[in-house]
Amino acid sequence: MKLICYILLILLIPAIPVGAQTLSGGQVQVSNQSILISDNGQVMIGMDITLPAAMELSSNCVATLTPVLKTQDNSYNRILPAIWVYGRIRSIVQQRERSIPSDAYTILRRKNGTEQTVNYSARIPYEKWMNGAELELLADVRGCANCQKEESSAFVTRANLERYVVKPAVAFVSPAVEAVKNRAEEGRAYLDFPVNQTRIYPDYRRNPSELAAIKRTVDVVKNDANTTITEIDIVGYASPEGRYAANARLAQGRAEALKNYVMSEYGFKADLFKVNSVPEDWAGLREYVTKNALPLKDEILSIIDKNENDYDVKEGCIKALDGGKVYATLLQDCYPALRHSDYTVRYVVRGFNVEEAKQIIRTRPQQLSLQEMFLVAQTYEKGSNEFNEVFDVAVRMFPDDPTANINAAAIELQRGDLQQSVRYLDKADAQASAMLNNRGVLKLLQGDLDSAESCFKQAQAKGSVEAGANLEEMVNKRKDDAIFGK
Repeated sequence: MKLICYILLILLIPAIPVGAQTLSGGQVQVSNQSILISDNGQVMIGMDITLPAAMELSSNCVATLTPVLKTQDNSYNRILPAIWVYGRIRSIVQQRERSIPSDAYTILRRKNGTEQTVNYSARIPYEKWMNGAELELLADVRGCANCQKEESSAFVTRANLERYVVKPAVAFVSPAVEAVKNRAEEGRAYLDFPVNQTRIYPDYRRNPSELAAIKRTVDVVKNDANTTITEIDIVGYASPEGRYAANARLAQGRAEALKNYVMSEYGFKADLFKVNSVPEDWAGLREYVTKNALPLKDEILSIIDKNENDYDVKEGCIKALDGGKVYATLLQDCYPALRHSDYTVRYVVRGFNVEEAKQIIRTRPQQLSLQEMFLVAQTYEKGSNEFNEVFDVAVRMFPDDPTANINAAAIELQRGDLQQSVRYLDKADAQASAMLNNRGVLKLLQGDLDSAESCFKQAQAKGSVEAGANLEEMVNKRKDDAIFGK
């Protein structure tokens, strides 16, 4: 593929007014102007210059049409070969004398009453000043008496030279079909129980709101015709306050109480549930201490992390800190939150066709598989807002999935958000051809051509079609740099 950089041409003054007695009755017409740069650094200028039928040139006159490429302040210019147009008598003399002007692109005998067109083209070496230069066509008309210039006029074609803009191809991955769409809704309840009791009192303290939240979680799944509940997991936790054996009994008993409450509310069978418990939530205690500014914080963490299987001993060590003041603070500010019941409603979702999926993605996107989302994206124009939004949703629903991250990185690269694309690429499969290609695109846009080329070659070796196209972009980019400089 040749590197071709186009110059945009804007005709500012459309005609050449000249002396009526020498060249009259029409206007020189210029069309199909183009200025481009070849891969060997040559500026190629082309245009069609037409003398209309109504334009007349006196028999003894000569007109020259001279293209000039120049800067707007005239500090630099390049005069190009001219078109010499002879009247009838002057043409006869020129042919007899066989005189050819040194700057002639072509010699034309004017045929008044006839439209004549010259397909003009010229090549000159590229120089940096030509960026933003103007292309003028100067018209000189000379008589036979003294061959002095009678009149000169011009129209201006202004050119803005454009660097080659790389347009790398990002790669998307079609996700594998998810045979069974297993999903889960999770929650945490802070149910209140009278001291040392495991029975749930629905109207006791915070229980009305906590139980209502649990039911809302179950209802979201149970009342959806697209889903089927497969299991409800409940894990009960107690705080490290008191004897470990007593807390073990309370944690398990309160988890069983929550199971029985849900069974009674919905009529579920017991085998739908999986119930476990954690007698004392030392992990939750450590997280709280780590995140909060507490007196003797390091000492508390040291006790928590101590390799001690007797948790009552650990509790006693914390109680002894600072005469019991530290323990009193934890008992008031931390321990209530360590008494909780975590629940997970597991369910499966039926498959959807594309039209159904286009509706579901707006309301319950977690019910779709990555493959269903990918098929939805294919119904939109690539690069459109709708197309991009599908992949944004996909990576939000599947934040750790390599395929979702590869596709999300591709979207960010197209948007030009290189920083965000890095975050996604770092979570993608490092050896996947699409990831290697998209990593190459990132390096290319960052200006690291050597790393980009290495990535593209690795991706191409793994079968990436996009990488092959990007290697051609690399060739064009390197040629552009060689011509214009980095």
